[in-house]
Parts: sequence; structure tokens; C-alpha cells
Amino acid sequence: MPIEITQLSHTYMPGSQLAYPALSDISLTIQDGEFLGIIGHTGSGKSTLIQHFNGLLQPTLGSILVDGLDTREKKVRKQIRSLVGMVFQYPEYQLFEETVARDVAFGPKNMGLEEAEIATRVTEALRLVGLDPDAFSEKSPFELSGGEKRRAALAGILAMRPKYLVLDEPMAGLDPRGRREILSLIESLRGEFGTGIVMVSHSMDDVAMYADRIAVLDQGALFMADTPEQVFSHSEALLKMGLNLPQATQLVRALRARGIDIARDYFRMDELAQALIGRWNHDR
Repeated sequence: MPIEITQLSHTYMPGSQLAYPALSDISLTIQDGEFLGIIGHTGSGKSTLIQHFNGLLQPTLGSILVDGLDTREKKVRKQIRSLVGMVFQYPEYQLFEETVARDVAFGPKNMGLEEAEIATRVTEALRLVGLDPDAFSEKSPFELSGGEKRRAALAGILAMRPKYLVLDEPMAGLDPRGRREILSLIESLRGEFGTGIVMVSHSMDDVAMYADRIAVLDQGALFMADTPEQVFSHSEALLKMGLNLPQATQLVRALRARGIDIARDYFRMDELAQALIGRWNHDR
């Protein structure tokens, strides 16, 4: 079953002089196993939206159902949070236990699992994120490098085996190699376990490359949710919202401005490169 968002609105500090409407009438369905990218200018409501997915925030109006469970019902929130794993920006700041193994085990313990099952999940999760359990289990999280800390924090979420993994700018602060490694890990989780991915990102190239669909938020409202090809075909509208375009789309626009006819819009650099090479070979 999917995540169903129906006419969701959220107002911070309602009824006060500081009331702020962060989301307005958003309806969206996230399918099982789907990779949904979420983009929008700073303040568009992206983080507010995803914090509703596991009940951290409650709707002012509307509803969110996760596999048929209503996030407004307190008695099912624990179950919902086992289904929806949330990874915030700089997740390494969430590390707090004395050892990596104990930190990764925290979520499964809260799920009430047996010790043997917890140990199995800790080992599995560390291996999934590329940390050797024998080498890292007894280390202090605070002895790890920045990249290792991020992997350990992600392992703590994966140990709960969520059906959906929700990530808020997971590559923030990482170098290009670190970005590629995290994206590769996310894709492998999806391919191996069918994990649904929801990723908030400022990188248009990342969502263009990996997402099945992209939801565009603008001033708390859903502008559109469609395939990358359809979303980035609205380049003028995205630019007016203060968003960047994928590098391939920017290059197409630059070439057209110089009188070079490009037959279609491209949003992935590999596809554009193939088209330009094919055209060059044809014209020789």
C-alpha cells in the first residue's frame, strides 16, 4: 500500500499572531518502491512535508495514510515509524551512544525485538552501508570520520528495515565521491529490498538521474508531480521559483541561445552527450 497525502495543510503556531501557513492543500500518492524526489526553493515547505510522513508533525487540515495507517492516530504512530525511516540533514549529529553497535541497535530495541534479532540487524545494516562490523561495532561513533559517521547514522535507520526511506538533503556537505557513494547505496537498497525512497534535494542533477517522479513545491503548495522529463520541460517556471536546472538542461538552453538547434530537451548529461556525439558523427 502507498503513502497517501490528501488535502494536507499545516500551519505553525495556529491561532497566534505568529501563525505561519507552511503547507496548503497538498494531495500526492507515493507508490510502493517508488523513488520520489522533492524539490523547491528554501522555505517552500519540503522539510515540513516529509515530517508528516512518520507523524513527527500532524496535519492542521487533511490527512496522511501510511499503508492505510492514519498518522493522526497516536496508537499507530510507533508502527508507522517502523515503516518510515527518516534521515535528516547531517544525520551524524544524531549519534549519541558509546559504541557504533549500540547506536545502530537503538531503533530495533525500541521496536521490542529479541536480542538475537537485534544483533543480526546491526551486523546486516553495517554491512549494507559499507562498514565492516568487526572493525566498527565497538568503536565510539565520535572516533569516526565524517563520512563514516553518516554511514553509521544511516545504518541505525536501516536496522529497522523501513519500507520507506525518507531523506532530507542526504548529500549535504559531502564531496563528489561521498555523494556518489550515498546515491549508489540508496539505489542498491531500492533494488535489493524494494525500499521506497523519498529524497529532498537541492541537486537537480541527482533527482533528474535517480527519481521516477519529482514533486515541485512552491510557497507551500504543490506545483506539479511528474516524471523528470515533464518537470524539467517547465524550465521557465522553475527558474521563476528560484530553482536551478540540471546541467544538461542548462547546456541545451545555452546551445539554443547560440543558434544551435537541439531537437528536444535533455535533463540527463549522459543522454545529451550521446545525442551530441551522434549528431557530430552524422554531420562529418
